[in-house]
Amino acid sequence: MLEIELSPPQFFPHHPLNIWSNPVFMQTVAEISNFIPWHLVCYKGTTIVAVLPLYEKKLLGCRVLKRSSLSYYQGLNLWLNENSLPARKLLDALQITTAIAKGLKSHFKRIRINLTPETYDIRGFLWNKMQAVPFYTFVHNFNSELKPLPDKRRDLNQAKEQNYTLEEGLNIEEFISLLKILKIKKNWNPDCDYQGLTDFIRILYREGMLRQMNLIQQGKIVGSNLILQDGNKVYNIYQVTEDTALKKGACSFHTVKLIELLQKEGFQELDFCGSSIPEIARFNSAIGLQLKVFFQIRSSAIV
Repeated sequence: MLEIELSPPQFFPHHPLNIWSNPVFMQTVAEISNFIPWHLVCYKGTTIVAVLPLYEKKLLGCRVLKRSSLSYYQGLNLWLNENSLPARKLLDALQITTAIAKGLKSHFKRIRINLTPETYDIRGFLWNKMQAVPFYTFVHNFNSELKPLPDKRRDLNQAKEQNYTLEEGLNIEEFISLLKILKIKKNWNPDCDYQGLTDFIRILYREGMLRQMNLIQQGKIVGSNLILQDGNKVYNIYQVTEDTALKKGACSFHTVKLIELLQKEGFQELDFCGSSIPEIARFNSAIGLQLKVFFQIRSSAIV
């Protein structure tokens, strides 16, 4: 018998949480985005078998689950019996997601959450008359060789002549400056202001969850990205490049050097968190990244 409980985000002994469910991460996102953070906890008896991070917003008296751009995914934590047969694990996972779907519908009027690519069996949500909309992201598995297309190889050769170097270091001011240019150029509208993003970066950097990698040319930052570390995985949540450097292959060089660095550090996968902007999707494909599907779970009403 499975039971569902909503509780404030907390750590659970012997149950390591993914970064999207980390209480410090969630509280930071919630305070900046003006949301209420929750852990939806699934119990089998007294044993925790799943935790799903949620963000609530009250709209016209209704309990609504929303997404923040600061938390690209709401990754499901699932703990199955390691000694079970694969068929049993599949059935247990399905039973858990079915219970979670029922729990979501009983507590919230409207729902919108992004699961991570690892949660690909979404039948439990569908069978409870919820929507599962496919979205896509690009990833690089460090066990595979990166094979850029000819135009990206030309970009890399061009970039090598510019004496770019990739250096790690926190410089929020320069990152925000590049981001403001991107916002104007792409008509991009984040759901938090620059002060909120600054606070997000500073807090997570202090907690050891976030790193900033900068592309340097003659002492100047011409490209920058922010990554979240989550066990053996890394999430590239923001990447910005100066226009002049972009035309000289800087973005390709930055991406390849980032991959090389993280591979040396022993990570297994780098997720670039999305592919919704056509020119960025084209770039990620041409540089040799792999396409993965993930699902956005929604109630029948559009939020």
